[in-house]
Amino acid sequence: MSFKRACVGLLGIVLSMVLLAYLFRLPLTSWYLTPMLSKNGAELHCIDWSLTRQLDLNIEKLCLTYQGQQIELADILANKQQVSVSRANLIISNQTNNQQPDASKTEFKKLALVLPEQRPLIRIEQLDVVSPFTDTPVRLEIQEKRLNHFTISRDLNADVVISNYEVKANITFDEQVAERFVTLPTSSHFTTQSQIKFDGITVAIESSINASYQHAIKECELGFASEGQMSAKYQLNQQHLYADLSALQNQLSANRDCLNTIADQQHQSFIEAQLPLTWQLHIEKPVSVEGELLSIPTVKLQATEGQSEVTVSNTSLSLLEPLASLNSQVSIDFNSKDIDELKLNAHLHESSVSADFQLSVESLPAFLDFQADGALVEGIGAKGKLDIDELFTSPTAKLNTNISAKNALISGAQLADFSSAIDAEYNAQQHLVVKANSKVKSLNYDDMNAVKISNELTLSTDLSVGELFADIDAKTTAAKLSTAELSLNKLSVVSKALQSRALQATHHVFADGFEALVSHHMSEVAHPFELVIPEQAVSKLNPIIAQFEPLATVTDGVVSGNIKGDVNLQQAQGNLQIDKLSALYNDYLANDFAVNLNGTFNSGQLNIAATKFTLNELRAGAVVKNIQGQLQVTANQPCAANLTGQVMGGAFVVNKYCPLSDNQTATVKFENIDASKLVTLDAESGISLSGRLAGTLPVVISKQGIEVKQGQLVNQGDGKLLITNNAGFEAVKAQQQELSTTLSLLENLDIKKLRSSVNLKPDGWLHLGVNLEGYNEAQQQAVNFNYNHEENVFTLLRALRLSDEITQKVEKEYAKKGSNDG
Repeated sequence: MSFKRACVGLLGIVLSMVLLAYLFRLPLTSWYLTPMLSKNGAELHCIDWSLTRQLDLNIEKLCLTYQGQQIELADILANKQQVSVSRANLIISNQTNNQQPDASKTEFKKLALVLPEQRPLIRIEQLDVVSPFTDTPVRLEIQEKRLNHFTISRDLNADVVISNYEVKANITFDEQVAERFVTLPTSSHFTTQSQIKFDGITVAIESSINASYQHAIKECELGFASEGQMSAKYQLNQQHLYADLSALQNQLSANRDCLNTIADQQHQSFIEAQLPLTWQLHIEKPVSVEGELLSIPTVKLQATEGQSEVTVSNTSLSLLEPLASLNSQVSIDFNSKDIDELKLNAHLHESSVSADFQLSVESLPAFLDFQADGALVEGIGAKGKLDIDELFTSPTAKLNTNISAKNALISGAQLADFSSAIDAEYNAQQHLVVKANSKVKSLNYDDMNAVKISNELTLSTDLSVGELFADIDAKTTAAKLSTAELSLNKLSVVSKALQSRALQATHHVFADGFEALVSHHMSEVAHPFELVIPEQAVSKLNPIIAQFEPLATVTDGVVSGNIKGDVNLQQAQGNLQIDKLSALYNDYLANDFAVNLNGTFNSGQLNIAATKFTLNELRAGAVVKNIQGQLQVTANQPCAANLTGQVMGGAFVVNKYCPLSDNQTATVKFENIDASKLVTLDAESGISLSGRLAGTLPVVISKQGIEVKQGQLVNQGDGKLLITNNAGFEAVKAQQQELSTTLSLLENLDIKKLRSSVNLKPDGWLHLGVNLEGYNEAQQQAVNFNYNHEENVFTLLRALRLSDEITQKVEKEYAKKGSNDG
């Protein structure tokens, strides 16, 4: 009885303790679990559980925090067969770097899970995952249909299998799921089916990808499509990512309407003919990321049409400083309808670039003002090398290139065998220096032709000032420059220029030894210039003069001048001074000519103010001395006025003569002319004439030639005519006996009055109507004699010139001197 009572008492104590434990289950559970969870980095915030009538565990609420992540479970029903969770919330916080564990110090190990062979299956009807990576919670349902085999559904579909040594998941992912994590561009679509395996150290992924993206710019649609298989592995301890993308087929494309964004039709047609609209992207070898280092062995971009290809190889960079650490090799091999070959090989090393290139084209686009004649040329080529240092900080660059064209057209100028070597250097202070040496075998522009042209150009500029300021030095030479009217040899132009807001340039020009200095200032509103001709021998112009007048030669004299004006306004003014000029023309000799011209040019018209000129001597058979007069140009019409000089012992005056006028009359007045020199006969002829003459000759100049109409010659004072032993005169007297007495009166005649009419035809025939009135002292007889005479003046003057021994000697001397000077 006492034992039974003792057992009942003990049972009562146990039941009381159980009842007390159940009543204080929550604080007891918290007291028991808190230190245990803390050891594993977890923190218990709340727990509320009870037992059902079937002794199933019912947890109404459970709150935990693990490494900053919060999880709340509600309505949990657990028994031996299943643990069912009605609702769960997982809140993932965005922790800062100093709150996150240092993965580099964590040693990951292979999974060695001890999984119970029997346990209740787990089911979570609704799990809401809240994270900073999504705008709205991601809602999942987790169902364990078989032990350690979980099916995830709703917002994300996946199958997860857990074994002792591996966790394996099959996940289907598309743009609808991705949009919960990131904002995707419109018109992007993708679907991936991935198998993920994790063994505690390595994450391995095998994926099937089908993705496309369309981007529209107005009417231009750019597309990217990728389809195929990829695999990747990530080793946690070494932080090494390995991705094989070689089985992916990637395509980049643009539609035809993209070309419509190019406004110029010529540009559009050229680009359409050269550039394929569809390209294939191949990543042939695995990509790896080891720590912070990304390595991409080979990437190729190939045109679907033709053989064009871009290859990027041996690429590596640091993910922390991608630009500063970039190393890569780029190779471009491009050809198209009009581009025979374009090759580029570039090596990028951190902030340095070294590249060599080669271009060969049969002809350049029509819209460029540089065209090659495809029917005549082998093509245009360029090759060279480019080096760039400190690309992303203070870049410096060097460019060496050679350009050639067998035959080319530049702004209407036809070039043959053009070649140019260009060296350019750009430093950290943004100073640019360009040197170019160019050669052209021949150049034709309109009616101008030049051969053996060479040019040396140096351009220096500072690009840091925000405006273009450039110093230009150039030297251009040509063996010969020819036009329809003129040919220049040994042409040389030395130029110095400054390009700022306007171009200021000075050109030192040499042609056949003749020198000139040209300076000009070219801007948008004005183009003033100055031409300076330094004092130099006029004989240097003989090669030029000979092209216009082959019979003319300058033997002596100096020339200088200064002309200023504006090219845009077509205006100029200046002066030209000539001193001590001597020249030969055929067998004419002019000696010691001097003039100082001052003139203006405006609206296409040249005007030179009336200027005195002097000519010491002119030999044209008759020797004319001390010539002077007024030279003037009015509206491009040159005229000489008030010409005076000495000839045949007397003087003459010409009122006005305009060389370019087709129809004009110049009045020539003579006075005190020595009759003995006017009538130049052989000394042995026995006929002599003395006395002084004056006259007026109206000289008519027209297209038909030179004429003298109704000219007059009269005597000044008494004269004398003597005829002795002249065979011709004696023969006339013998043949005409009836005139013998009259003619004999002329043999010794004192001339009291002489009048003669003068008429000259354009063909050179001179007609003189002579009337003599005089007195024969020996026969005490007055004489009135009329005589008509015709002779070709051109023939006579030439005969007189050739008979002048002094002139002949002077001509030979000056001809020899002029030839040597020229």
